[in-house]
Amino acid sequence: MGALTFQESHIEADGFRIKYLAAGQGDPVAILDSISGGISKLQDALVQRYRVIVLELPGFGSSPANTKSSSAKDLSKVVAQATEKIIPEKYTLIGTSFGANVALWHTLQAPDQVDALVLISPTTLLPMVNLVVGNPTERAKQMFAHPDSLELPRLAPEIAAKEQELIRRLGGGIHDTEAESRLSEIQCPTLVVFGSKDGLVAAAAASTYRQEIPNSHVSIVYDAGHLIVAERPEALINTVVDYVERRETFVVSRQTGVINP
Repeated sequence: MGALTFQESHIEADGFRIKYLAAGQGDPVAILDSISGGISKLQDALVQRYRVIVLELPGFGSSPANTKSSSAKDLSKVVAQATEKIIPEKYTLIGTSFGANVALWHTLQAPDQVDALVLISPTTLLPMVNLVVGNPTERAKQMFAHPDSLELPRLAPEIAAKEQELIRRLGGGIHDTEAESRLSEIQCPTLVVFGSKDGLVAAAAASTYRQEIPNSHVSIVYDAGHLIVAERPEALINTVVDYVERRETFVVSRQTGVINP
């Protein structure tokens, strides 16, 4: 199958005008994009089998500054309203980095909407550092295991600064004790993926997700930093696509972790 073209649309939710992209057919998969352009390879792989909807979180990317939301929990309510209008049935929900934090809270607050959950490099638990603002070199060292060997995603400085400030204000660099206390409430199949050299999250976070979420699986992608799709795209895509397809019969369903070579 050739490349499918995503169509851009907008939806109103809680006073926000939210941009989203949609393409493909089949069971729905919703992706929360908090790293502009960072997940295009993953969505392009998923759209070959599924109907994929990519939502731009208010305040990220090209959207206006978000001064209304106060936390990932608060922002997840907006996402729940938007996805309910776009996707009438239950769906697989995927989030990356701060988008994963919002996806986690969305699942806690609107469990009837989410059929399966994929958290890629979430910073909800045990974040180690705040993002460096205005210093691309230092920020790259935080985000990637090998920044010098990559052609890094280019993001306009004003957009990068806006996103980093919003993440900081919404608690993206602070351990979310409330979310941790409620992980056991997540009943849907859940996959949590970390890079083995993630510089933004303490390694102990992975075992907490695995222990506290009843039907969960953890995958550790070898030699990858926080933005796994930029450094190990094939490993991440294979893991996520396989999980979306198999869920309970996922190849590492009864293990605490897996290293993708």
